[in-house]
Amino acid sequence: MWEPVAVPFQNTQPLPILPTTDEICACTNVLRETCASKVVVLNDDIVVKYGGYVNEWEGQALVYLERHVPEVPAPRLYTMYYDSNDSKQLFLVMQRIPGVPLSAIWQSLKSRNSKEYSTQCEKPNVHGLDGGGVHDYLFYSEHGDQKFLGPFPDEPAFVAGLVGNYRAYVEHTNWPDYKARFYEKYLPHVLQGHRPTLTHGNIQRTNIMVVENTTRPDDQGGRSFDVVLVDWKHAGWFPDFWEFFCASYYAYGFD
Repeated sequence: MWEPVAVPFQNTQPLPILPTTDEICACTNVLRETCASKVVVLNDDIVVKYGGYVNEWEGQALVYLERHVPEVPAPRLYTMYYDSNDSKQLFLVMQRIPGVPLSAIWQSLKSRNSKEYSTQCEKPNVHGLDGGGVHDYLFYSEHGDQKFLGPFPDEPAFVAGLVGNYRAYVEHTNWPDYKARFYEKYLPHVLQGHRPTLTHGNIQRTNIMVVENTTRPDDQGGRSFDVVLVDWKHAGWFPDFWEFFCASYYAYGFD
């Protein structure tokens, strides 16, 4: 069984010259920023995600992918460490992926035919890529213990965790429990027979980096793109319906 790497971590494969913490914090080329995290571009080779809301499991996911399923198109993690002056600030120094987010060119694509990507990897249980809990807000414990639920031995336990956590949420917010009763009655019967599959967990156009390959047209002679998936913080081994669910639950109002 895979064991998560210790932090601080540095990749043993050949690396570009890595920036210092001061150079990272002084960088003004910001790709994305929230109240407690930032993504900055240092140069053509390196992008860094850092802050108090950055979590080890995202770095662990990238290490797992590189070591065990290198065919999955994901950035390499160069190093992962906590700021020596602020133990809550985690730094993920990663490979910069060339190209643009799919969202930037979506409107220009005349043909929106997609190709499925599958690793054909299966596991007997359900957990995050760090081997621990399921890193999705639906599994953030409603029992006040500040942790994510899991790992789960199988799909029935996964569904029971999902439904039970929603029941706990309803009870401590004093909401009507009709949805909880509906989920308790039907989800265990509907969600069964799905194999645990390696899952990104947040497939959307902003997390798909694309570079047009002008030397290799697709099978129909149209435009061809090299694709890399970024932002693996929600990755894990999930029942094989989970990727579709995560891409659509806002549209269908699962809450």
